[in-house]
Amino acid sequence: MKLVFTWIQGCWKWTHWRILVEKYWYTLIEMGWEFRKIIASWSELWIKLKEIMDNWYQVSWELWTKIMEEAIKNNIEKENVVFDAFVRNDRNKEIFDRLLPDYKVVFFDLSKEKALGRLLWRVYDTETWETFPSGTVVNPKTWNKLIKRWDDNEAWILKRIDEFVTKTLPIVKIQEQEWRVIKINSDQSIENVSKEVISKLGL
Repeated sequence: MKLVFTWIQGCWKWTHWRILVEKYWYTLIEMGWEFRKIIASWSELWIKLKEIMDNWYQVSWELWTKIMEEAIKNNIEKENVVFDAFVRNDRNKEIFDRLLPDYKVVFFDLSKEKALGRLLWRVYDTETWETFPSGTVVNPKTWNKLIKRWDDNEAWILKRIDEFVTKTLPIVKIQEQEWRVIKINSDQSIENVSKEVISKLGL
């Protein structure tokens, strides 16, 4: 099954894809990691990307498309894949519709107010970048001590949430009409959200 994780910030999606990877042998493809892999490759594409980053230029849509298409094509033959942080706007959707037309969307639904409350106090692992709710002291997987994110102030959070509401949520509504969406109620405990993911995926 080819899955696209779509989520509002604060839904603890790291926890849920990790379960799919560790217990059900899914391959995780995450857009941020794809960029880091290119940076570590010393390839021609790395030279272009490094120049952009060094000069604080915005990554062009053409380059972004090339990276996304390569990530999809390199994993298209795998049986079970989770694509995380890929389909965020109509252009992203066009690429997936063209290259991977049978994909399903796992949509983690959470209100803007609940998302804001969670994000203001979350902590993260500086090694794995996994985030955890307030009150969590260590990552139970790595035993690394968790710290509060430096960018979790209300202005930054609201900007990220508003971008989701204005750009990504309309795409989810279109995908619902295409019968692609598996909606998950994220307004419950992490354990119950994970159980719902497993149940609705038939695992």
